[in-house]
Amino acid sequence: MTVENKERVLGEFTTRRSGNSLSLTVPASAGIPEGKKYVLVLTDNGNLEYRAVHNNPWLDGDYADIDFRAELSKNGNYGLEKPVGKEKFD
Repeated sequence: MTVENKERVLGEFTTRRSGNSLSLTVPASAGIPEGKKYVLVLTDNGNLEYRAVHNNPWLDGDYADIDFRAELSKNGNYGLEKPVGKEKFD
């Protein structure tokens, strides 16, 4: 099994003071939408990693471009079909 490394360098950035905090900018070329949440993790080797918080895709807008009515008419509504064969139990 081969593991593909999809890391890419987006640039070099310097922290800036913002009140009592430091901030790092994220370039628009990273393709991250505004308002996306991340957690900051200090790893065992001393690196800082930002990891995306995975929320509910129904609320995040991940499914906003899916036409569920069209999918229902194309594939049917699972569970509402009449049972055929031995899957019907009394």
